[in-house]
Amino acid sequence: MTRRLHLAAAVAAFALAASACSSGQAAGDGDVDLPDPVVDTEVTTPIDYVAMGDSFSAGPFIGTMRSDPQGCARSKDNYPAFVADWLDVASYTDVTCSAATTRDLYEPMVMFDGNTTGPQIEALSEDTDLVTLGMGGNDFGIYDSLIQCQRGPAAVCPVERLRADAGKVAGRVEQAVRRITKAAPDAEVLVVGYPDILPTEGTCKAVGVPAAVLAPVADVAGLLNASLRRGARAAGASYVDMAAVSDGHDVCAKGRAWVNGPKLRIGVAAPFHPKVNGMRAVASEVFREVTGEDPEEITEYAEPDPDVIVLNEG
Repeated sequence: MTRRLHLAAAVAAFALAASACSSGQAAGDGDVDLPDPVVDTEVTTPIDYVAMGDSFSAGPFIGTMRSDPQGCARSKDNYPAFVADWLDVASYTDVTCSAATTRDLYEPMVMFDGNTTGPQIEALSEDTDLVTLGMGGNDFGIYDSLIQCQRGPAAVCPVERLRADAGKVAGRVEQAVRRITKAAPDAEVLVVGYPDILPTEGTCKAVGVPAAVLAPVADVAGLLNASLRRGARAAGASYVDMAAVSDGHDVCAKGRAWVNGPKLRIGVAAPFHPKVNGMRAVASEVFREVTGEDPEEITEYAEPDPDVIVLNEG
């Protein structure tokens, strides 16, 4: 288990050698004072959880969208909601926002609807115990460029620039984690990587381009995740490696796919974004990182206690 979030600690118990009768006499020979029975109990640490990130954490168009604020396109069934549910947290604050960059951790962000939401880092406090951070792909326009590369000929894909930009994300993530740690000094910080969106080998109809075009895109995606890992470790955070577990669940995996294809599907997911099964998969990895154990139950939908949800302004 992690240093801060030991979810359960067993209280030491003493075995009874015998039991006393109703008169108080020992069942064995002689007058022996026997210890009172000690019942094993579970001591839990209430977790104040804050989720930060971009659309791969927010979950645009998965099921029902939250309205606090509406412009972030934040799902009630994103992976932070599953994590909050399965960990039975004391408080749950989700400030993930679609299209966010690391800059939006510290500055107000203009959302899809033209309204503004505050810096994500303002959700943290000295009481925060757990932070998940899933972002970096929107920095330098990396994600949008990758989608354009996937749609167009290889000749127009600025692969070398994208590789360089992916490498720069490590410094931004390191800075983000250090600032998060300063605002929430006792928190366990987990940087969550991106799952495989496109196949690492071959192609399919859902992608619509030859494997030769796809290969540089997959290469940059791998460099981006490597950058997230590097930045997390440099600042002392844990890294949740989704690429390692999402192999075979990319957009070409049909019924096993954790990500949506190129079409917007209201209620399912945004194009090339995780579906609800993908969110459950991320939540499972986060849960394992926090507790060292598998979730007792993988629920179909996220149902954190309404009383623990902290609603955001906007």
